Amino acid sequence: MTRPSFLPTWAAACVAAILLALFSLSAPVIAHEGHDHGATAKPADVRLAPRFEVRNEDLEIVGVLADRNLLIYVDRASDNRPIQGAQIEVEGPGIKGVATAMADGVYQLPAAALAQAGKYPLMLTIQAGEIVDLLAATLEVGEVPVATSAEKNTERPWWLFAAISLLLLCGGLVARRLRRQARERAIHHA
Repeated sequence: MTRPSFLPTWAAACVAAILLALFSLSAPVIAHEGHDHGATAKPADVRLAPRFEVRNEDLEIVGVLADRNLLIYVDRASDNRPIQGAQIEVEGPGIKGVATAMADGVYQLPAAALAQAGKYPLMLTIQAGEIVDLLAATLEVGEVPVATSAEKNTERPWWLFAAISLLLLCGGLVARRLRRQARERAIHHA
């Protein structure tokens, strides 16, 4: 196979160097399982509302702290049906009161004192028909993470874009010069 006459050896070397540089920039994309080609991505911060769960042979209770209110979900342990008409008394540090019924098996109690970070031991007294029980639970409220700024998340390596643009510009100038030289040779040989 013969090399085209309009492409001198030095120009072919430049084109090869440019292609090699572009290929080396794409190397992290080619990474496969078992090889680390850079910093690992930080997992998304999934924050659930503070909650507790208590279960015995008759009841299953889940408490969720939402908007300075303690929502208490009460279900039968045997068939997971919500228990309606229960009387739930909650007692703990800074909180004491009877929860009010909201919907099917959901009860609400104001709990502004539980909004601060910490562990809160709670005692729940439940009366529902023939079921009467005293249960202990611990609500753990974590620190609220500081939100990251939008500038930090959209930061791009500007130098990478500048280098790629410079390489493309140089390649275009080399191609233009090669075309002009080939045209001049064709005119002189004709």
